[in-house]
Amino acid sequence: MALDPDKLIVRPDKSAALRLAMTWTPLYVQMFCELKNEGGRVQFQNRFTIFREKIAAYVTLYDDERKIGSLLLKGLLGEEGSRNFCLESAQWSEKELSEFFTYICGAEGGQEFIDAFNFPDSEEEWKRREEFFHTLSIDEKAKATTREICFFAGLFGQMFNTLALMTHGAKLTTLVPLAIAGNDDALLKAAQVDRYLLTHHPYFVERKRKAQDNGEIEFLRKLAVRETNPNLSGRIQYPGLFMLFGVLESLQWLDDLSHVEILDLCDEMGLDRYQNRIEDTNSLTKRLLAYRRFQKTGGVSMH
Repeated sequence: MALDPDKLIVRPDKSAALRLAMTWTPLYVQMFCELKNEGGRVQFQNRFTIFREKIAAYVTLYDDERKIGSLLLKGLLGEEGSRNFCLESAQWSEKELSEFFTYICGAEGGQEFIDAFNFPDSEEEWKRREEFFHTLSIDEKAKATTREICFFAGLFGQMFNTLALMTHGAKLTTLVPLAIAGNDDALLKAAQVDRYLLTHHPYFVERKRKAQDNGEIEFLRKLAVRETNPNLSGRIQYPGLFMLFGVLESLQWLDDLSHVEILDLCDEMGLDRYQNRIEDTNSLTKRLLAYRRFQKTGGVSMH
């Protein structure tokens, strides 16, 4: 059966999942550490903030999780490369497709993929990147811009999906479809994680407008509570470890890895065991239970 280039999602095998976790977790931890005085909202560096505002329509990706994977692929391979990949792989078995993603995420084929997550960490590096962009032809600039939009849209979608898993035990790609189907509790949880839903997702914008027009005081009160208690505003004692749990869960591997394997991954990433109180597997079990409790409460008291 042919792959739809606009709807692509594959569960990576273990080696690829571990490599992705090692790539994504430090990036998400860095973003977590940049939480400022917005009550727990994610505060990106200025350039990321501006770019996120320009592509705020990425929130519509939550309607279907496969679209997030598709845009990340387009960002890495380009529009034409992504389309050609889907055509060439149309007859692949699920095993062959999994093996391909293992390859591009592995040591042999994944360096370009890994490098894509290494953003400039200084103004000087950003300027060099901009100078290089200006040396491109008009056609090359258009292609580069499209790839960057696709990549960052997919990245924002993936990151907030992970934050939703950490906060509520459910991805935005689960909560948003439920909200659209009329589940206001799912809407409230989703809006708590990514506030852009309330300003850039058609359903969320219209639902809030109707509530205001109809005087739905109780719904608006609950929405205000969620807006003033954004994701991760609760006290997380082990942010690095919780981020790792969230990434592994988003890759569908958290429950399938042994505690020893998770501890080894922590060591390889340089995630300090003492700081996170995970000296052994018993300690890790306690941290996992704490993670699940946090998901159940969403880090917010509604009383």
